[in-house]
Amino acid sequence: MRTTIKDIANYLNVSTTTVSRALNDKQDISNQMRQKVLEVAKLLDYKPNTIAISLRKKTTKKLIGVVMPSVNHYFFSTILRGITTSTYGDDYMIIIGESNQDVQREKEIINQFDDHYVAGVIIVPTRNKGSKDNVEMIRQRQSPLILIDRTFEDYNGSYIQHDDFKGAYDATSHLIRRGKREIAMLKGGQDCSLSQSRFEGFRTALKDNNLVHNPARVISCTNANKDEGYAAAKTLFSNGTKPDAIFCITDQLAAGALRYAQEHDISVPKQLALVGYSNSEISQSVTPKLTTVSQNGFEMGRLAKEFLVEMCHHPEVIRQKVFSSELIQRESS
Repeated sequence: MRTTIKDIANYLNVSTTTVSRALNDKQDISNQMRQKVLEVAKLLDYKPNTIAISLRKKTTKKLIGVVMPSVNHYFFSTILRGITTSTYGDDYMIIIGESNQDVQREKEIINQFDDHYVAGVIIVPTRNKGSKDNVEMIRQRQSPLILIDRTFEDYNGSYIQHDDFKGAYDATSHLIRRGKREIAMLKGGQDCSLSQSRFEGFRTALKDNNLVHNPARVISCTNANKDEGYAAAKTLFSNGTKPDAIFCITDQLAAGALRYAQEHDISVPKQLALVGYSNSEISQSVTPKLTTVSQNGFEMGRLAKEFLVEMCHHPEVIRQKVFSSELIQRESS
């Protein structure tokens, strides 16, 4: 629990008014008492309530802390836009921290939010399993919390997700309906829960259509960017597997695989069909345009802010929402 002015007052057996005036360097407090208060404040790790200070200055906005792996990533930026748009004109404002998929940086951001007495936290956890400890730290502080996009096994708190299993299942089934049988997948790392959900959707679609899952056709891509997509496609066409379709867990991976195909005279979609994920801007800027699975990041962000405000007023409330997937068919498949 956070140390309060009352804790310092009880420790010194003085009034909270005395402590408050000492901390605020009022002239009617002796230097000896001021020094005692400052020493005990340091001993008890007291941190000033910046929200209370702002309220005394008649600043009524409440802070919501938002943690994103990247503010430049298309999907995460749409979530952020949904949050910020929904806060316009109300009693809340947001402060944003960018974790860059770094667990320690994520922890530091959360602690900084705590220093600012945020009303609650909205977080897209990093894909590293260590994020679970950071999320648990927020929960132990009894701060309203919403997870977006990624969650953890047996997590019973509030979250908003996309149905990644069904999104991958539908994408793979689409390729099968197009007559593709040698289907590869470019997935994320083992620590990424949503990547695993998409992998299970891919594998289940193969099984339901009596197709054999070939582990050699599944390549893990840590950063899931265009360069990894290019390298993974090169591996697939160099190791003898030669797929006739690739399902990629990001549009960036699909764009990288497309570049490899074009540089090596592999016709898309005739010889190689491609499906990405997220319906990002790159999915429509490449030629041919990418078939992809759409994620409604804006609505996820808007709803996250709505849920969090409700939890600020009713801490016992748990809100969970899973958005359905939508396959957008374009020229690449």
